Formats: sequence, C-alpha cells, structure tokens
Amino acid sequence: MLNDLDPIWVDTRDGVEAAAAASKAAGWLALDTEADSLHSYFHKVCLIQLTANGGNFVIDPLALEPGDLAPLWELVEDPSVPVLMHGSDYDIRVLDRDYDTRIRGLVDTQIMAQILGEEKTGLAALMEKEGGVLLDKRHQRADWGLRPLTESQVVYAAADTAFLERLAVKLRERLQTLGRWDWAEEEFRKLEGVRYREPELNPLAFERVKGLRALRGGARDRAYTLFHWREEEAQRLDVPPFKVLGNTTLLELSDQPPTTPAELGKVRGIGPRFIRRWGGDVLLNLAKPSHAPEWTRSPRPPELSAKINRRMKRLAVVRDEIATELGLEPGLVCAKSCALAVASREPRCSSADDLMDSGLTGWRLDLLGSRFITALADE
Repeated sequence: MLNDLDPIWVDTRDGVEAAAAASKAAGWLALDTEADSLHSYFHKVCLIQLTANGGNFVIDPLALEPGDLAPLWELVEDPSVPVLMHGSDYDIRVLDRDYDTRIRGLVDTQIMAQILGEEKTGLAALMEKEGGVLLDKRHQRADWGLRPLTESQVVYAAADTAFLERLAVKLRERLQTLGRWDWAEEEFRKLEGVRYREPELNPLAFERVKGLRALRGGARDRAYTLFHWREEEAQRLDVPPFKVLGNTTLLELSDQPPTTPAELGKVRGIGPRFIRRWGGDVLLNLAKPSHAPEWTRSPRPPELSAKINRRMKRLAVVRDEIATELGLEPGLVCAKSCALAVASREPRCSSADDLMDSGLTGWRLDLLGSRFITALADE
C-alpha cells in the first residue's frame, strides 16, 4: 500500500500553489512536518507533508523562500478548513517559531484516540488497528535536513499524512457514538493556542550529565570546562552536543586527563579526526580548567498541609472512579496540577465557578464538578 502513495515532491512556489489548490478543492488537508532535531543544535522544519484530494505532497521548505509558503498558511489559518494532524503539539510550536503560523480548524487524531481510551495512540499503532496499514519506521531518526532524500525517505514522510483522513473519519464516528466528539473539539481548540517559547539557558544543565556526581575537585572543574566548550562548539557548528563529544568520553577525559595528543588518542571515543580538529582545545581546557560552581540543590516542592492532602486523596478517588467507568487515563480526566489547584483553594471549592477559577473547565467540569464539590464538602 505504501508503494502506491506516489508522493509529489514540491520545491517551487507553483508546487505549493498546486498543493493549496488541492486542499481547497477537498475542503480539508492533512498536515505534518519533519525537523532535524536529532541532527542540529538549532532545529528547523525540513519537510512539510500535505495530503488532500488524492494528492500526497512533500514540500521542501529549505528550497523555498518563506513567502513561497503563503498559499499554504492562508489555508491552515482558515478555521473553516479542517487541518488533520497527529500529535500536533510539536508541529504547532515549530510552525509558529519558523513561520509565525497559527493552525486553525485543528483535528488531532492522537487526541481523538486518547479520548476513546486507546492504550496505544501512536500513528503506526492506530493505522494498523483501524486501517490495516503497516507504516514503515526505518527513517524515524533520519536527518531530514540532508539533500537529496532517498525515494524511501520521501515515501516514509508522505505516509504520515496519506492515511490521516481515513483514520480521522473512523475515530470521529466512534467518538460521536460515545458522545465524546465535543470533548475532542474542546481539546483541539486549546491546542490551537499553543505557542513556541524560546528555551531559556539552563545554568544547571551541566549538573544533569549522568555520572557527573562521581567526580570531585579538579575532575569536576575539568568536566565543567569541557561541557561549556562542547556547547560553544555545537552552537558554532549547528550540531547536537553529543556529535562533538559524548558524555561518557567527557567524563573519562575529566577523570583521567591526558596531557599529550598521543594520550588523548587512547581515550575511548577519540579518533584521529577529533584530535586534528579539537585536540589542542581539549588539552588546553583540561590543563587550565575553570572553577566549577558549587552543587546546587533543586528546591523541594513545599509540603502540602494535612488538609490539602486529604482533599487531594478525595479528589483522586472521584477522578479514578470516573476514569475507570469511561476507560480513560486518570491524568486525561484531571491532571494532577488541576486537582492540586482545586484542593488548594480557600475557602474550599463549593460551586462550579470556584472549580472553573481553579482550572477545571469544559467537559472535565461536566464530568467531575458535582462529585468534586460533594467530596470536598465532607471535611
């Protein structure tokens, strides 16, 4: 079945307009992206897959000017055009980051599966169960920023959208039968509001290197110095830090520092190319390391009062009972953070308005509201 996809490679403005025209004719489109997050420091969208009206388009944004994609963005920002996606949270964020694009009319098949209580909500598992389609997983870790892509890579990418309409139709029918389609639509609208946030430089990232806490004194200083050198090199070359120097090698160098290129070459993970490229920098950093700051202690969350703990337990009982009745994950019915907000409110929640102020809204309020209030009233 995958061999019949016949994907259309798009690397021109005319090609984008053809894909957009197919979507307009269909009145919907299926959308996905591929990024190079495993292969670069500064991630970027490398492919945009679109299926509509019988056409499977694989768009190469690296070959296009940002303005060339305008016909596509006009469609996805039109709330009257359903945009079918699967596990769209990441895609929504990167499209916002790279193109300032806002998805409207979202229909996410992973959310639909979660609200149906499916145990496996990955696209491959759902397509096999609902459509008898076996998706190829060979290229999950491919570097989508490389060109040219192989034919099998292009087919793999196209398959992520080729069957979404079929899947969405089946899942929607099941949701409507259960009276849960409105729940899914509510979740879609929330997800449309997701935006990309630039990650802040974490000063504690160094301390998260596995095995670091076994190092002391000068060894820890050397590890600290190599860690920051590695980050700078990774940024300069736009590659993941592990492609400059792996954590295991970093720790070994720090614990038993070589002093010559010959000694450096004996360290596991260090080859002639590394020595030619970075040997001098590494030996200098090992010989003259910066002083590592003292260990920080992550702040412990504040202790909950006995009253709040009692409330949390009562809310958990209600949530778990309802989740079991519906065949849903308890965390989907009510996240722990929401339950904590409800339990922490003073005076206690005694009305629907109180619960909404604490973040319990929509279908979750309908399910849990009266039973939460009853549980909290029995103090």
